[in-house]
Amino acid sequence: MTYRLRRQLISTKFKINKSLCKLFIEPWSEYQRGFWVWNVGFAVGKSERQLNDWYRRRKNKRRRSLEKRMTGIDGFKPISQGWKNILRLRWKIPPGDSILLDCTGGESERQFKMYKHMTNTKNRQHPEWMFDENKKEFYWTRPPYPDDPVWQQGTIIPQIPKDIYKPLTPETYWESFYLSSVQIDAAKNTKLITAKKPDGK
Repeated sequence: MTYRLRRQLISTKFKINKSLCKLFIEPWSEYQRGFWVWNVGFAVGKSERQLNDWYRRRKNKRRRSLEKRMTGIDGFKPISQGWKNILRLRWKIPPGDSILLDCTGGESERQFKMYKHMTNTKNRQHPEWMFDENKKEFYWTRPPYPDDPVWQQGTIIPQIPKDIYKPLTPETYWESFYLSSVQIDAAKNTKLITAKKPDGK
């Protein structure tokens, strides 16, 4: 049980030296009844209009000039900052929804390796992010997961954990939503489950 939701595009922009970067997180499709996949788009360009044209796939020169480029002249820095913004904005999607990060654009192999490095290196452990080597996709699901029994125990109210950049643990899983005080003790006794990969776009 949950409250009525309105899913709308989430975006943010930032500058790295002379490069303008923009991140888009948009509700894409319902992958399970009541739960949606959100598509992530990230690009580096010269103007906000160019970045918006790229994301909306406008048929113009501004968009085409970005098609085969992953970063601007600042190399790895925009990707690193973009990843931090994904970790920050992921908490704005509704409970049970999933984020899909697709690396099939320009320089897809290099892009996939960079994001894999972000989630699976010694100092950047985010085991709750799943990935598909063949499709070059990453997935993350906001707790509680759709098949968590807690959905049957009352109204789910989302909240943002104290440290938005930390990976999910049993503790941070429960920090990201709450039930009524009567319900929460019983719910915490249920086993923490693992997210399943959504069907995608």
